[in-house]
Amino acid sequence: MQTNQAPNNFNVIDVANDADLQLQLSWETASDPEGDVVSYQVFLDTQNPPQMAIANNLNVTSFNTQTDLQAETTYYWMVVAKDANGNTTQSNIDAFTTRELTTGEAILGKWYFESQAGAPPVTECKKNSFINFTNDLFFQITNYDEDTNDNCVLMTSENGTYQVIDRFQIEITANGYTQFWDIQSISPTELVLNISGTIATFIK
Repeated sequence: MQTNQAPNNFNVIDVANDADLQLQLSWETASDPEGDVVSYQVFLDTQNPPQMAIANNLNVTSFNTQTDLQAETTYYWMVVAKDANGNTTQSNIDAFTTRELTTGEAILGKWYFESQAGAPPVTECKKNSFINFTNDLFFQITNYDEDTNDNCVLMTSENGTYQVIDRFQIEITANGYTQFWDIQSISPTELVLNISGTIATFIK
C-alpha cells in the first residue's frame, strides 16, 4: 500500500528589513502529490526557530498580522503546510527587523517623572508626577509633591495640545501660551526633555 505523501517543499517570501509594525506575510503554494487539500499554519517569534503560532488552518497563501510588532526588533517566521491526512511540510525560516518608531509614535503614553539634572533625588511622592501624550494630540502634565504635613498631594494639573515639530522637538500649547520642548533622547522606556532649560527625565 502506498503511503500518502506530505505536501511538496515550498518557501516563504522574504520580508525586507525596516518592516512596518503591521505587515502581510506571504508564501508559495505547497502543492500536494496526491492533490489533497492543504492548509497552513504561520509561526512568528523573536526566537529562532519560531515557536508561536499566529494563524492556523489557513487556505490562502498570505496573512496580515493583527497587532503591532515591536519596533527595532528581529523576528523569525515560517509556515507549516498540512494535508488532509495530517502530513506536514515546513517552509524555510525567514528573518526581518522592524522599523524604528517615529517620534510621534514613541512619545505616546504616560511618562512618570524620574529625575532632574542638577537637583536632589526625586521623592517617591514626586515620582507620581507625569506627562501623558495621547493619540489625538492632547497632553496632560500633572505635578505631585508633599505639603507642609508631608502628605503627598496633587499640586497642579494642566491640559493642552502638542505637535511634533521634528525628531527632536515638540510644540506645547496650554492656557494661551506656547513652548518648545527639546527632546534630548527617547526610547521605549525613557524620555529626556529640555523644558525651558530644565533637563528632566521621565520613564514608563
